[in-house]
Amino acid sequence: MMNRSLVKVVGAILFLGGVAFAQFVDVPFFRGVKAEVMISRPAKTKGGDFDDQMQVIKPRIKFTNTDNKQNYEKHQVSFMLVGESAVDRKVFKVLQRHDFEVNLPARQIVEEQAPDLTTRYDTTGLKFGYKYDGWILVVKDPLGQLALAKSSIPTLEKMPTQLGSLKQNGCYDKQLKPVEEPRLTQR
Repeated sequence: MMNRSLVKVVGAILFLGGVAFAQFVDVPFFRGVKAEVMISRPAKTKGGDFDDQMQVIKPRIKFTNTDNKQNYEKHQVSFMLVGESAVDRKVFKVLQRHDFEVNLPARQIVEEQAPDLTTRYDTTGLKFGYKYDGWILVVKDPLGQLALAKSSIPTLEKMPTQLGSLKQNGCYDKQLKPVEEPRLTQR
């Protein structure tokens, strides 16, 4: 309360003295930036046996700064593609993790093209592999604090602080606890 009064008084003095006074705008990243993930429709084509499937996923991430004055500099982004195990549907795997930095000036758009991902799986007979299930987007500010967490999988969005710790090729259960990679057992 006292600091705001002091800022107003100093601002009025500077304004009256003929010096322009810019007010600092502090809009959190999750309010000032619109984040969109565009995934090309996962193409299914035959590969190997007649029942094997292959998916090619081409992801793009788009950030739009909707604020007129606020810049967002040196924010660290982790974008992950996850797949559901064909052997055990309770297990998912981080198929790809793409980390990058985003610098977003006021009223600007920044787009990032993540590497393409090809995944193979079979859900019948001799089950193997992972089927594309969704994406995860985690943004941290320059101090390492969580600024934004989004996912196409609603249950994962409910655990935002844990999403940044997921590792490339790591297997997890629905509570984000690491698990062994599932193996098909023959009887």
